[in-house]
Amino acid sequence: MIAGLTLVAVAAACGTGDDDGSRVALRREEQVPKTALTPTPLPSAFTDRSEAPVDPTQSQTAAIRGPYTLRIPRIGVDASVVAIKSNPNRVLMPPRDPRLAGWWSDGAAPGEPRGSAVLVGHTVRVGAGVFDGIGRLRRGDTIKMKGSDGALSYRVRSIDVLSKGAFARNAERIFNQARPGRLVLITCDDWDGTLWRSNIVTVATPD
Repeated sequence: MIAGLTLVAVAAACGTGDDDGSRVALRREEQVPKTALTPTPLPSAFTDRSEAPVDPTQSQTAAIRGPYTLRIPRIGVDASVVAIKSNPNRVLMPPRDPRLAGWWSDGAAPGEPRGSAVLVGHTVRVGAGVFDGIGRLRRGDTIKMKGSDGALSYRVRSIDVLSKGAFARNAERIFNQARPGRLVLITCDDWDGTLWRSNIVTVATPD
């Protein structure tokens, strides 16, 4: 894990074909004032479905090792998770196989007491994407992560639908590695017939 890594999303670009999913473009900034994240009010495309603060006061969990399996009972997800890194352009792409979730290996590992363990996955317009059903999750739903040396159970704390601009402005919050340990799932939303206009960001904290 890279502690204290500052990431700023400059785009949350999704593909335009039937097999596309989420793709998160990032750039590194030496200093990003927190006040710079929201210089203007969030656009109307931002829909906050949170019902509770996303940060617990502490986490008593311990990191588990991969390989990982992700299970989300409400939406029938039972998927393998593979480690991914951003490319030289700071673009974080999900795995090619839409049935797999990708764990951002430069962030926290699942179960670490501090940091965001970020998983990205495809939403496929015609089905078969690992995160197709993410929008149906509700606060309190269970998310399970199984590793080679243990398993963890999380509860969904918030589900936010962010336009591309809102995602970019809130990237420091989304990828934050200084907060108590949590799980963050990212995928696409709002297909307009040509492209995906938004991202769904789901935050879960350990049981």
